[in-house]
Amino acid sequence: MFWKAFFVLLWVVPAFGLSLCQYQAPTTNLLRGEAAFSYHYFEDPATPGPDVNSGKFTIFGEWVVDSPVHGIGLSFSGEFNLLGLALAAASTQVSGTFREYPFPSLSYFVFGGLEGALNSQQPRPWLEARSGVGYGRFTDVTPLVRALRIEEKLLRRGVLLASLRESTLLRLAQEIGRGQMYPSTSDLAAALAKILSSEANVTFDPRSVLLVEEVLEESGLERYCGWAVQFGFGYVLSRPQPGSILTFNLSLQGAMTPDPRSQILFKSDLSAPYQVFEEYTWNLSASYTYELNESTDFSAQYVLRQVKPRGQMPAGTQNASFQLSFKLGGATIALQVNFSKLAEAREWTQEFLISAGWQIW
Repeated sequence: MFWKAFFVLLWVVPAFGLSLCQYQAPTTNLLRGEAAFSYHYFEDPATPGPDVNSGKFTIFGEWVVDSPVHGIGLSFSGEFNLLGLALAAASTQVSGTFREYPFPSLSYFVFGGLEGALNSQQPRPWLEARSGVGYGRFTDVTPLVRALRIEEKLLRRGVLLASLRESTLLRLAQEIGRGQMYPSTSDLAAALAKILSSEANVTFDPRSVLLVEEVLEESGLERYCGWAVQFGFGYVLSRPQPGSILTFNLSLQGAMTPDPRSQILFKSDLSAPYQVFEEYTWNLSASYTYELNESTDFSAQYVLRQVKPRGQMPAGTQNASFQLSFKLGGATIALQVNFSKLAEAREWTQEFLISAGWQIW
């Protein structure tokens, strides 16, 4: 079972002394997006017409905001399959939640939001409005990741002779988190060099200051931690098949950063009327990303969507993918292995792709 192997992989992560999630940013504002395209064309002269003429375009975007008084979570994912130059199938999922914390010092919140999915093979989209209560927060730990990357590069260059104390790393992270207060990245790099000079008793040359500045401008280091569980009521605005309009919903979302090079994301969402075993919609997604080096990443994803109409058997899809990507300038070359399965299918379909992608923002 591929999904079992995937969840085992989530826990096989390198051990790391300093817990990144102990860093608490005053505000979190993370925006990330990715797109990828692959195409396969094959024609055998012995057969009429192209034997294979298909492609796939995928897109993903996420915006996470968390402050003492409110939080925002928006995500979008889409997959578009091409046959020749025509769109053969499309599926998209959207999620949006606004959280308000009545007591800023506590993690309890009230929320409102929308969840939706569209599949070109179904007659209508699924769209549900929700509201309720929950508990949890998310925090941006990117400043601490950058502080650790600075330490790593200075150790490699010989500027630092020993690892920094945890208190020094946290002080660097706090200063990086206040980066918007500095006129430029160069000014922030100079301030960090001053902190290191006083606390680690080292002398910085212009090249070392430039190295710190390069880390501050490096992309792909964004990480966050936290979790949130929420329970509420929903009103179904549209659904592919007839069913209950009023629902209960329960969701759990989490983010872990075991070490500076990895990120684990998890989300489970269940929507059902009071007869939960008779009718429900369940979405589950999990991903693990690990940076092998500055130009190579490994990632694994698992996605499950299951719908059970009243009086019918559950139907849905499962997808698992494993990807090795190489950064070449602004583009990414990826080697990807995909496994997918419909609920009624007995075997997994298997696919190997070489694709090119680019980062949107």
